[in-house]
Amino acid sequence: MSRPDSAVSIPLSTPGASAEAEGPGRSRQEVDFWMNCVGAPLLLMERQTLTVRSANRNAAVLFGVGLEPFGPCPVEDLVGSEAAMMLGQIWNVAPVGVPGEPFLIRAVVQEQERMLMVQVTKLAVEDEILRLFTFMDAPPQGSVTLAGWQENVISLLNWLPFGFEIASADDQIQFANSTFKELFGYSQDDIANIEDWWRLVYPDPDYRAFARAQWYSSIAAARAENREMTPFDLEVATASGARRTIQFRHRTIGNFHVNLYIDVTRERAYAQELRVLADTDPLTGAMNRRRFFEEADRLHAQGGGHDMPIAFLMLDIDHFKSINDRHGHGVGDLVLIEFTERCRALLQADDCFGRMGGEEFAVVLRRPDQRAVADVAERIRAAVEDQPFCTARLPVSVSVGAAIGERGESVGSIISRADNALYDVKKAGRNRVIIR
Repeated sequence: MSRPDSAVSIPLSTPGASAEAEGPGRSRQEVDFWMNCVGAPLLLMERQTLTVRSANRNAAVLFGVGLEPFGPCPVEDLVGSEAAMMLGQIWNVAPVGVPGEPFLIRAVVQEQERMLMVQVTKLAVEDEILRLFTFMDAPPQGSVTLAGWQENVISLLNWLPFGFEIASADDQIQFANSTFKELFGYSQDDIANIEDWWRLVYPDPDYRAFARAQWYSSIAAARAENREMTPFDLEVATASGARRTIQFRHRTIGNFHVNLYIDVTRERAYAQELRVLADTDPLTGAMNRRRFFEEADRLHAQGGGHDMPIAFLMLDIDHFKSINDRHGHGVGDLVLIEFTERCRALLQADDCFGRMGGEEFAVVLRRPDQRAVADVAERIRAAVEDQPFCTARLPVSVSVGAAIGERGESVGSIISRADNALYDVKKAGRNRVIIR
C-alpha cells in the first residue's frame, strides 16, 4: 500500500476549477482506467450516501473481495460502521480534483482492526460530482498511538452537545462533528463553500449582512488581541425550516479556525418569558407598575432630543367595585382585560400602557400639543363608553386625568398633576377628561 508521502496525482480535473467549469466531467471509462493505474487503493463513492460506485484492484485486495475492481456496496461493509461514520464527517471544500487533508481512521478490514490514512477528493465524472477516497498506510512510527488519540478525540467531539467545526484560514470547513449536522441539518454537499453557508443559514439579505458584519468584526477583534472571540447570539435557519438561536464562539489556533455552535433557543425563550412575567401584569398583559415607570423615565430622559413633550394619562374605571359586587370578580377580571384591549387598540406602538393596580391604569405618550393629548384621552373615554363590556353587556365608563410635562419638570411632578386632574374628574361626576 502507498505511504503517506507518495501523493496520488489526480489528472482528471484541473485544480482550482469548479464543477460547472468541468462541464460533464471525465467519462466513467477514463476514470476506471486511471484508478487501476494508481498504486494506492481507491474507492469512488456517491457524496451523500457513501455508496461505493467502483474501486480499483488494490482496493479489492485491501478489502478482501478478490483481485478485480468491484462495486457497488455500502462503504460500511468494507471498513466498519465507526470508520464509515468518520468518512462521512471528512469535509473537503477544495476545488474539484484537489485532495483534502489526510485523516487517520481505525477501520475494521476483513474482520481485523487496521489503522489507515485517508484523503478525499471531489471528482467530476460525467454529469455528477463524486468523492474519491484514497487509502494509505498510517505513518509507521507512533501511528497506533496517534491514531488512537485521534479516534478518541473524534469520539469526544461527536459526543459534545454542541456543534464543533474546524475550518481553514479562509473559513472553508475541514471537519464538522455529528452535532453540527443535527443542529443545522445541512451536509457538506449543501455547504460546498462559505457563501453557501451565509446564503442558507441567513436567507434574509438584511439579516445576513448584519450577521456577516458581526462575525467578521468580532473575529478581527479577537485575532488582534490573540484571544477567544467574545460570544454572541444569532438567529439561524435550519434545513428543516426551523429557526434556532445559536451562540457563536471562535478561536484561531495555528492556521485553523475552531468554531463552536451552541443551541440556546430554549434558554433565550425561557429568559424572554421570565422578562415578560417580570414586566407585565399577569391578568391584563399591560405593563406592571415597575415596568411602566421605567419606561416613563426612559421617555422623559429622551425628552431633550424631541420637540414633542411627554404626557401622562391616569385612567380609573368608574364604579368598578360595584361591578365586582354585583357580578363577581370573574366578570370584573373580564372587564379589566377588555378595557386593556380597547385602550391598546387606540395607542401607538411607542406609547406605554400600564396597570397601576386594581382598576387604575396609566398611559405615557408623546404628542405635539395639548390638543393631540386631549384627542387620545377622549378617544379612550369614548371607546369605553360606546359599547357594553363582555357577555354580561355591562355599561362601563372611565375617568381620565391628564398632564403634559413642562421643560425641566420631573416625572413625579407630571404624574402628580395627572393624579390631581383625575381627582377633579371624579369630583365633577366621572366619565370625562380633564387636562392640568
